[in-house]
Amino acid sequence: MKKSLIALAVAGAMTAPIVAQADATLYGSFRVGLHSAEDTDLDLRDESTRIGIKGDVDLGLEDTKGLFHWEANVDTTDNEGEMFAARLAYIGATGSWGTALAGRQYHPHYLLVNLPTDIFDAATSDAGEWNQLGNNVHKRVDNTIAYHSPVMSGFQLIGGAVVAASGSDDNGVADSNMDGYNIAAKYTAGDLYVAASYGDVQEDVAATANDIETMGVAVKYQIADLGLAAKYETQEVKGDYDETAWELAATYDIGATQLQARYSDFEEDLANEEGSQWAVGVQHKLGKKGRVYVNYFDFDSDAEALSTAFKDRLVLGYRVDF
Repeated sequence: MKKSLIALAVAGAMTAPIVAQADATLYGSFRVGLHSAEDTDLDLRDESTRIGIKGDVDLGLEDTKGLFHWEANVDTTDNEGEMFAARLAYIGATGSWGTALAGRQYHPHYLLVNLPTDIFDAATSDAGEWNQLGNNVHKRVDNTIAYHSPVMSGFQLIGGAVVAASGSDDNGVADSNMDGYNIAAKYTAGDLYVAASYGDVQEDVAATANDIETMGVAVKYQIADLGLAAKYETQEVKGDYDETAWELAATYDIGATQLQARYSDFEEDLANEEGSQWAVGVQHKLGKKGRVYVNYFDFDSDAEALSTAFKDRLVLGYRVDF
C-alpha cells in the first residue's frame, strides 16, 4: 500500500509540470448529498462529482489555436460503480471565426434550453433534472461534431451532428445507435437571454428504429438580485407519441446565500400521462470554491405514478470545487 502511494505521488509530481507546459487546467467538483425520501431509507449519494483537464495549444496558425477537453465522473459513495465514466472527451480549434469541436460533448439543446431552469445542486434524474426531455438524445453524446459561431451583436448559432453514436433507449435497457443533428441559437442583450433549439435523431433500438424530433425554447431575465427563467420542450417519437415539458424558475441572491424556487410540468399523450413538481432550495457559498445547500422536491401523485423514483425528497448537500 505504501509503495502504491509513493508511486502515485511520484507520478503526480512528474505530471504537474507537463500539464503546465501544455497550457492545461486540471479542475474538479466533488459533490455529495444526503437524500431523505418518503418510504425509503436515508441515502448518501454522489451528486455528479467530476474531474477533468482542459486547455489549448499553439498550432502555429494565425488566429487559430487547438483545444482539448476530457472530463469523467468520479463516484464518491459507491465502490461498485464505474470509476472515471466518460462525460466529455473532445478536441477542436478556435479563433475569431468560431469554434469547431469533435468528440463527446454537450449538445446545444442542453446548454441553451435545459440549463436556464436547472437551478438546483441536486441534479439527479429523480430530482433536479427529472423534466429534461432533451437529455434522452441531446445531452452528452459521443461521435459528435459541432460548430459554434462567434457572438455577433449578442447572437450566436450552434450546430452539431451525431454520427453512429452509442446510446440507450428510453427505458435504459437496450443499447442503441444514433444518427442525427441539433441546431440552436441564443441571443443576449444586457440582462435578457433568449434561446431556441431543434434536433432530430434516428435511434436504432433492438432491431427497431425511432425518429425522435426535439424542439425547445428558453428565456432568462435578471433584475438586480432576482433571476427569472422559463423553458418549454416538446419531443415527438414519430408515429408513436408526443411529450411536452415546461418549467418556471426563480432565484434571489442575498449576499452569499441564494433562495431558489421552481415549478415543472410534464405531459405525454400516448397514455395521457402527466405530472408536476414544486421545488425550493437554499444555497450558501463558502468562499469561492465551496457551498452547502438544502433542496426540497414535491411531486404530485400523477408524477409519482410515472416512475417509482419520483418521490418527495429532502436533500442536504455539500460541494467543493477546485
